Amino acid sequence: MTTNVEQSRWFTWSPTVDTLVAVLTEFAMIALYWAATHLLTNDWAAVLIFGVLTNLGLNVLFPIWWIVYHRKQPLSELGITTRHWLASLLIGVGLAIFSSFGLRQHIAGVNWLPHLLFNAVILWEPFFAFSWLQLRYDRAFGILPGVILTGLSFAAYHIGTYPPAGLITLLISGLFFAAIFRLTSNLLIVWPLAWCVGSSIGTLMGGMQFTWNQVATWSVILLIQLTFISYTWRHQVLTIRAKNGG
Repeated sequence: MTTNVEQSRWFTWSPTVDTLVAVLTEFAMIALYWAATHLLTNDWAAVLIFGVLTNLGLNVLFPIWWIVYHRKQPLSELGITTRHWLASLLIGVGLAIFSSFGLRQHIAGVNWLPHLLFNAVILWEPFFAFSWLQLRYDRAFGILPGVILTGLSFAAYHIGTYPPAGLITLLISGLFFAAIFRLTSNLLIVWPLAWCVGSSIGTLMGGMQFTWNQVATWSVILLIQLTFISYTWRHQVLTIRAKNGG
């Protein structure tokens, strides 16, 4: 029998300042994604505004700063945890293998390797959508509203970039990955493997193809993100040891 506590986790109402900040970053993302698509014609401007300001700062560094350094919460509040890591990894591998059969239908005539690698290094998107937005929605409104709001948020910042039919596909994809992520709330379940293949399919359907230059540029951004995450992880470990007198 389902307990009252379990029932309340499916639907709840406890929004906090974290919820407001998450929603504000989603609105900022909608505006910046649209601007990057429609206003930035220079490659370096796109890298600076969309790559550095948005993908590096808004999507990854800011959520980590807000949760860990400002709110004094652990990285597990952003899906960065060793809990359920093996199950998350195995599910991610299984999803990647399953999705690869669909990917084969879209790679004819495409330089698929840089395209696949680019979608592997874009940590910012699954981190922003699931580790940041979904876990804030989940805490505020419950599991089911969290999944739905994440799918809507994922589709929303693509408005103006994809046609209406494409937005429906993105909504379904966002809902699917949000439901998968909620199984363990560990980022490893979606990134890098499952997201790499799934996002490759979605971007090809959207008419996008990525080059080695883009892989190199976003790999640098990924390296900065991972360095900051590693530093933060070590910072938390040392803080816990100091509190425990070790």
